[in-house]
Order: sequence, then C-alpha cells, then structure tokens
Amino acid sequence: MSESNLILKNISKSYYQANNSLSILKDISLEVKSGDFIAVTGPSGSGKTTLLNLVGLLDTFDEGTISFNDKDLTNLNSEQKNKFRRNNYGFIYQNYNLLENFNAIENVALPLILNGYNKDEATQRAENIMRVFTIDDRSLHFPNSLSGGEQQRVAISRALVNNPKFIIADEPTGNLDSKNSDLVFNYLKNYVESEKMTLIMATHDDELASKANKRIDL
Repeated sequence: MSESNLILKNISKSYYQANNSLSILKDISLEVKSGDFIAVTGPSGSGKTTLLNLVGLLDTFDEGTISFNDKDLTNLNSEQKNKFRRNNYGFIYQNYNLLENFNAIENVALPLILNGYNKDEATQRAENIMRVFTIDDRSLHFPNSLSGGEQQRVAISRALVNNPKFIIADEPTGNLDSKNSDLVFNYLKNYVESEKMTLIMATHDDELASKANKRIDL
C-alpha cells in the first residue's frame, strides 16, 4: 500500500447547548502516517469519539484544517466526503452496527456492493476476508444468532473488505469479555500490520493502548 499521510492542524470543536458553548477539543494537531497504530485514550467525555469522527470526516470542526497527501479536505461537500470515506476508511464500532435483516456475509459484502461490485464478486471477497478472521463458518447466520465476539469479527471483516487505508475503531472491544477482547484485538492488529494499514483506535483499555506506536491522551 502506498504512503498515505493524513494531517490535522489546529483543530478545535465545540458543541452548543442551551445557547452555551462547550469546548470539546482545542487546537489539536495530528499527523497520521501509513502503518501507524494510534491509540486515543482519556476519560468518558474527553472527546475521543469526537476526534475519531473528525478524522473520519463524519463531523465538522470550528477551526483548523485537515489534509490527505497534501490535498485539502477541509471544505469538501457531503458527496465528496462520502466518496472519500468509501475509498479510504473502514469504521468499527463498539456496538457492531450490523444490519439485523442481513446475514453475516451479506453484512460484509455490503460496502463492496455500494462501491459498484457485482454480487458474486462481492460475496467472494467477503468470504475471503471472513476466512482470515475465522468467521466464515458463520457466514449464513444472522447477527442475533452470533456471540458478541463473532459479531465484532463480522463487523471488522466488513470494515476491512474494501482494503481501506485507514481503520477508525471506537472502543472496538468495549462490549467483549477479556478473552474475546484479546482474540478480536489480536486478529485486527495482526491483519492491519500485515496489510500496512493505519489504525486509529479509541480505547479505555491501557493494555491495548500500550501496543500502539503513538498515543494521544485527551
């Protein structure tokens, strides 16, 4: 995978409640390079999810700039942001966010279909990535018949099936017991390293955060 640099400069973000401004992030700068594993830590309410949403172009900021390989992303419109996300990001959430009416392999194949792949090719690629995460034997099961660890491996497979440059993971093991947490995290970390992807992960878990090569404590 080619070198990819994502740069945030002097980012500030506030929310407004009852005409009062609440500052969440102030003058944050961050350089993200290909192959980085960045852990974002801090107590609840410190802005971890907000920072991930800004990196992932899911939210807007008040001040600052964001660029990718010297291309300014700050003022992209919604359609341009959607296209950039589809081509460059994979998202993993604590609550899995699987579609209940789709079985596992359909959930994994969906990003490919949205990007124009035909159903057969999307299904084959989905099956391949599910095999990496040893969840292919559950491909026809619906989310409500999967354990938490299995659901998260399906969700990770979905996030990675497009071979994204950046993985944005918000407390990806937060709903798992320690055994499943270690299993899922090790699968994710090993695959991301092998493919030279970039992982940006918010976590409360100091042990997981200690394995990152960069750490941001908010």
